[in-house]
Amino acid sequence: MRDDLAAELTDLGPLAARVPEALRATAAYHVPQPPRIVAKLDANELPYPLPAELRAQLGAALAEVALERYPDPRAQRLRAIVAGSLEIDGERLVFGNGSDELIAMLCNAFPGPILYPTPTFVYYRLAAVARGLPMVEVPLGPRFELDEPAVIAAIEAQRPSIVFLALPNNPTGTLWRTAFACELAARFRDTVIVADEAYVAYSGVTSLPALAAHPNLVVLRTLSKIGLAGLRVGFTISTRAVAHVLEKVRPPYNLSALDQRAAEVALTELAGWCAARAADVVAERARLAAALAAHGMEVFASEANLLLVRVADAPALWSRLAAAGIVVRMFDRGALTNCLRITVGTPAETALLLAAL
Repeated sequence: MRDDLAAELTDLGPLAARVPEALRATAAYHVPQPPRIVAKLDANELPYPLPAELRAQLGAALAEVALERYPDPRAQRLRAIVAGSLEIDGERLVFGNGSDELIAMLCNAFPGPILYPTPTFVYYRLAAVARGLPMVEVPLGPRFELDEPAVIAAIEAQRPSIVFLALPNNPTGTLWRTAFACELAARFRDTVIVADEAYVAYSGVTSLPALAAHPNLVVLRTLSKIGLAGLRVGFTISTRAVAHVLEKVRPPYNLSALDQRAAEVALTELAGWCAARAADVVAERARLAAALAAHGMEVFASEANLLLVRVADAPALWSRLAAAGIVVRMFDRGALTNCLRITVGTPAETALLLAAL
């Protein structure tokens, strides 16, 4: 047992026995931060701040929110805006605090083994651990490609309640064959197949048109990656029946009045600006990938707003970049040994990164 873990359990006293074994062995989510940051390239955020005139427009809208009242529990205005933009029935939407709360809600609504490829978005595992649910992890291939036969075999053997597929994947940026999610939904009708489309603004690929044919398919979206990470607004798109089940486990008033109003403005008045900046990131992604490859790094193909690279000594390079005020995400375990995940930033941030290299 690690010394820090042993100390933690000792400090809990008799309560330590109440902590599930899987949770005892899980570290809290932590991202190291250098004392000085000139380029923040570690969290897959849109690197462009809203311009002054749009901030003023958003601020004026938020100033009208009645903070003395509880928020609309059904997010009716936001629901209508999202439903209209996607051309769907609003009753097929469920809103949450970013993707994380929605993933937790799915695990609460459909408890059982949770299957996901690995490495992938860390919260799939954390949500399962927190609820004491069995985890079925299917390793990716050497280029982080999805091992489709292994996924199918694992579903047949373990019969999971939910399969999470990040399309594109985080932290690798890989976009797996999107039709595979539909094939799984058709083959395993008693399993919820989740197509997590957090990075759809950068891939342009969605499973949304396939929902009508697959009642157990759920599409997961978030506003966090298109310039609105501070809002923590996400939503699922599913059949009305699945949405009804999720609504039963959704915490009351889970989406604040400020978040609802800001999301309404973002998806109307700010939508054009957000889409244009996402396109800028896609263009910068190609330039950055070529530059990093020229520096001798192994760069993995990405359809998200991030690039995963493998280097000779990731901890040393992370420290060198941090000393220059450039923060990237380091992964140095298992298949991700000596890997760094670099968010695609502005051209100016790319210049700072390349100069530090």
